[in-house]
Amino acid sequence: MTKPFRVLLPNGVTILGEKLPFVESVAVGVWINVGSRDEKSAENGITHLTEHMVFKGTEHFSGSEIVDSIEGRGGYINAFTTKEFSCYYAKVFREDLQQAIGVLADLVRYPVFDEKDLSTERKVVLSELHEVLDDPEDWGMDYIEEKLFEGNPLSMPVIGKTASINGFKAADLLKFHARNFTPDKVVISAVGNFDRRLFVDLVSTYFSSMAQHGNLSKRKKPVQKAPGRYTVRRLAGRQAHILLAAPAPGMDGQDRFAAAMVGVIIGDGSSSRLYKSVREKEGIAYSIYSYGSSYVDVGIMGVYAGTSVKDLKRAEEKIYSTIDEFSSVGPTADEVSRAKYQLKAGIVFSLENPWDRASLFARDELCYGEKANVAESLELIERVKPAEIADAAAAYFSRDRITTLLILPNQPAVGKMTGRINRTYRR
Repeated sequence: MTKPFRVLLPNGVTILGEKLPFVESVAVGVWINVGSRDEKSAENGITHLTEHMVFKGTEHFSGSEIVDSIEGRGGYINAFTTKEFSCYYAKVFREDLQQAIGVLADLVRYPVFDEKDLSTERKVVLSELHEVLDDPEDWGMDYIEEKLFEGNPLSMPVIGKTASINGFKAADLLKFHARNFTPDKVVISAVGNFDRRLFVDLVSTYFSSMAQHGNLSKRKKPVQKAPGRYTVRRLAGRQAHILLAAPAPGMDGQDRFAAAMVGVIIGDGSSSRLYKSVREKEGIAYSIYSYGSSYVDVGIMGVYAGTSVKDLKRAEEKIYSTIDEFSSVGPTADEVSRAKYQLKAGIVFSLENPWDRASLFARDELCYGEKANVAESLELIERVKPAEIADAAAAYFSRDRITTLLILPNQPAVGKMTGRINRTYRR
């Protein structure tokens, strides 16, 4: 369970890396600590649109050259945006590391935002938005997050909304890029078969001249809102959808692992309480699971179920009674053991893949800085006691804290579409 080496350039760029001599490839990503959470209301969706637009061309590469220079060598290049960060990454053969870093550096540092290209790419993003609109699960999760984080930028979708997407000009993207793509927000993480000195020298060559702009934005933690109950009707579909959600610890919460185990025990997999009670015993839902979102300072704990309209009331009450029972009785020894294994598996299994490993290192760096320690996280999971899980259930997922959303079919749609909850948006 090794830690990556860490190098800090004089201008603030952080370099993370780990050599795996038994592979022939390198996975490298340039992470920018900016996402939709850092946008103003009028510019919602601009981070995601910027991600799309940089692939249309840079000062040194045309759009086709960006892709061909990597894919033409058997590699892969892409990007994604979340609420708290953006990432531009590539997977290449070990001998193509310099090419990958050079292209990624151009994407991040020297994009050319052409108005004609923006007109075309805007249609692509709107099409992506419409795909999300057609999915009631995603739509519902977005709606819940808007309600729970109302008044805070976290309530805004990653993808933006139709009006904001249509309103952006190339000059808007240029200003946003200059203000936010600064070296203090950059983490470059690589895992694979490479020479450490060469990697650090390459990053220094391409990124050490990035200049600071004096922009030190501070994120505000959402104020907890009173839980609500909402019913939305949509034209499409025949099934009813139930979504429950409540605020939970963020990545900085000391009880985050205990809270995560609540989600595992209640609704993660075929061994979970909800799967057994709602699907296996009652037969009133095909899809039922717990879900969550984890941001730096806050999170969400939730449950989704799809059922028939005639079974909606019975399914909702069964879900709540299952949650109530767990909160009052607490977990069994077997449930605690399974939850710990599930959380540890999520970490350990990701460490077996170079890109997932590089991603984990970068995410931990963005959240914890030099204190990031994967081995310590595994130890903290193992130390969680059954009583702490019960306390977390009572504190974060009791009835009086849960917001409920019911989505019903065959009536005029209500509400506005947003972006997916805690999903990453790829170009």
